[in-house]
Amino acid sequence: MLEAFFNPLSIAVVGVSGDPHKLGRAIYDRLRQNKLSGVLKSRLYAVSSSITEIYGERVYRRVSEINDDVELVVVAVPAPAVPDVVADAAGHGARAVVVISGGFSEAGNRDLEKRLRQVVVETGIRLLGPNTIGVIDPYTGVDTSFTRETKPFADGTWGRAIIFPRKGNVAIISQSGALAYHSIDLLGGRGVGLRAAACVGNQVDVNITMLADYFADDTLTSVIVLYVEGIADGRGLLNAVLKARHRGKQVVVLKAGRTAVGGRAAYTHTASMVGEWDVFTGCLRQAGAMVVNGVEQMVDVAHLASLQKPPRNKKTLILTNAGGFSVLAAEHINMNGLETPPLSQHTVEKLLHLRESGGIPAVTVPANPLDLSGSATPEAFEKAYNAVADEDFGIHLLMPFHIPPPMDESVVEKLVRIANGCGATVAAVDTGYSDWGQRIRKLLTENGVPAFESVEAAAQALSIYASAKTPKRTSFPAFQQVSGEPEPMERKRLLSLLSNYGVETAEERLVYNADEALAAAEELGFPLVMKIASQKISHKSDLGGVVLGISTPKMAAEVFEKLMNLAQKLGVADDGVVLQESCIGLELLLSTKTDPSMGPVVTFGLGGVYTELWRDIITYAAPVTEEEAINMLDSLQHARILNGFRNIPPINRHEIAKLIARFSNIIPENPSINQLEINPLTIRGEKVKAVDCRGLETKPTNL
Repeated sequence: MLEAFFNPLSIAVVGVSGDPHKLGRAIYDRLRQNKLSGVLKSRLYAVSSSITEIYGERVYRRVSEINDDVELVVVAVPAPAVPDVVADAAGHGARAVVVISGGFSEAGNRDLEKRLRQVVVETGIRLLGPNTIGVIDPYTGVDTSFTRETKPFADGTWGRAIIFPRKGNVAIISQSGALAYHSIDLLGGRGVGLRAAACVGNQVDVNITMLADYFADDTLTSVIVLYVEGIADGRGLLNAVLKARHRGKQVVVLKAGRTAVGGRAAYTHTASMVGEWDVFTGCLRQAGAMVVNGVEQMVDVAHLASLQKPPRNKKTLILTNAGGFSVLAAEHINMNGLETPPLSQHTVEKLLHLRESGGIPAVTVPANPLDLSGSATPEAFEKAYNAVADEDFGIHLLMPFHIPPPMDESVVEKLVRIANGCGATVAAVDTGYSDWGQRIRKLLTENGVPAFESVEAAAQALSIYASAKTPKRTSFPAFQQVSGEPEPMERKRLLSLLSNYGVETAEERLVYNADEALAAAEELGFPLVMKIASQKISHKSDLGGVVLGISTPKMAAEVFEKLMNLAQKLGVADDGVVLQESCIGLELLLSTKTDPSMGPVVTFGLGGVYTELWRDIITYAAPVTEEEAINMLDSLQHARILNGFRNIPPINRHEIAKLIARFSNIIPENPSINQLEINPLTIRGEKVKAVDCRGLETKPTNL
C-alpha cells in the first residue's frame, strides 16, 4: 500500500523553481543528484508554473501533461493550490503524493485541510502530509527532504549541515520534521545505518500507525523508531507494534506531552493523574515497545538495538582501564536496575594466574568491575576479556579509555573478536570529542559493538533494552464507544457491578437519620468509617466528608450530625451518609476508563490519600491477562512494598493479578461505563476489599 512512497518507478516534483533556495527546487536537486549518482532508479520529472526548462530538461505545467505513468508526486506549492494539484495528480493515475507545503490545520486553516482530505477520499490516492519533509530512503534514493548536506558559512567556507547515515536497519517515523532531521544527524554521526525515515505531518491520510505496520513487514528493518505527539488510532498502533515485535523487530518510542495538564477538574483521582502520556506509554510498553525520555536516549537505544540482540539477563560485566569510570559505570548500571554480580571463583583464579604471569597489570584486582589500570595494553585487554567472557553475564560493558599511553587502535580488533562470539549483549564507552575518542567509537560501531560517549548513556540504554520483552498476546481487540454525556453511577449499581466481577467491597450501611446511624453502627461494630454518600462529590476527604476511627456510639452520633450538615451545605443531603467497616491494610488504586485513542484501559498503583503525591501507577490496555497484571505489579517504582515491608505483610500476587484481570473486563463487557475507580483497595494478608469506589456511566445511544 505504501511502497510507492519508498520505491516508485517515477517521480514528479511540483513547485520546481528557478531559485535554488526554494523548497521545490531543493527537493528536485536532491533527487536529481541521487539519480546522477546511480542510487535513484526512478524516472524524474519537474512541474512548475514559473519555468519551462531545467538542466536542459522540459518542465511541465501540471502532472497530467507528463506523457508517462507517474507513481509518486511531491508537492511544494502554496497551500491554496495543493488540493487542485493533488486532484490533477490522482486523475493522471498517481498512486502516492507527498505534500511538503504547510499552511493547513497547523496554521488554523482547517477548511483547506478538510478540502484536501476530501480529494483523497474521492480519488483514493495515498497522501503523506501536508506540512512534512516526506520520506528519505537511502536504499532507493528517494529523498523528498529539502535539506542540503553542506551549507556555506559567512566567510565563504562550507560546512556539513547534517550527517546522512549509511544504509542500515533503523526506520524512523516522526510527527516532526525537525526531530527527524536531528535523529538522522545523530545516527549518521554515530555511524548507525538508516533503513528509511518518514514524517507524517498533519496525517490527513497516511499516519503513524500505517507506517509502523509497513515497516513491521519490511525485511530490511530491524528497529522502528517513533516520535509521537498525538495519535487518534492508539489501538491500531498497539497492534502494529505487536506485529513488529512478533517479527523480531525492536520498537523505540518517544512521546511528547509528558507534562500536559488537562483543562478541567477531573472527576476521579485517576482521571486527573492518568493523562495521555501515562496511557500511551503504559500501553506501548505492554505491547513490547521501549519508551524513552528524549531524542538522545531514543537514538542511543536504537543504536544499541540495531547492532546487538537483547540481553539474556541483567547481570553486567564491566571491563576497563580507568578506575574512576569503573566506579561510575557500576553505580549507573545498578541505579538503572541492572546488576554487577561478583566473578566466580574459577574466573578469579584465572585472572590471578594472568596477573602472576604478567599477562595483565600487577595492580589488577580480580573483581567486577574489572579495572586493568592505565598501564594495560591492548593485549592485556584481550587476555582479561578472554578470561571472563564465558561467565554468565548477559551484558558486557567495555571501556577501553584511549588516553593512557599503552592504548592504541588494535584494542578494537581484539575486543570485537571476543565480543562477537561471546553470546552477551556488548556495548562500549570511550569518552570525549577528541579525534581519538571519536575514532575508537567509530571503529567499534563499524564492527558491531555500539559505542557511547558516556557511561550514563550506555547504562540507560542497556537498562531500557534489557526491559524489552515480546508479549505473548498477538493482538488488542477493537473496542466499542458509546456517545453521550456520562453521569455518576448510583452506588447500588456500583456495588452490584463490582460483586459481579469478584471484587469484595467493605461492609457498609446507607442511613438517612440519627437512629438509623446508631443502629447501623452497632451492627457493623467499632471502629468504623463514616462518609457522605453522594457520588456527585469528588475528593470527599478534602472537604471533611470522610471521618475515620469512629469508636463509640456517642462519636457516631456526633459525626453523623456533622456530615449531614456538610451534605446539606453541598446540596446532597438527600443521598444520605454511609457507615462502613474500618479496613486497615496496604492501600492501592485500581481503576478503569475509556481513553479516546487507546480504548478501555486499566490502571493499578499505590492508592489512598497519597495517590497523587506518589503518582506510582501503571496503565495497560484492557482487558489484561493475569500475566500482564503481574507485569503491572512489577512495573511500579515501589514494587518492593508489595512483597512486604516492615509491618506491611506481602500481598498474594497471583490473587491480585486475577483480580486486576477480572476488573479489566468491566468496560470491554459494559461499554456504557466511562470510568470506574476503586481508591483505596485495601489489602492485608488474604483480605482484599474495595473501600471507596465511584464511576461514570453514559446512557447508551448507539448500542
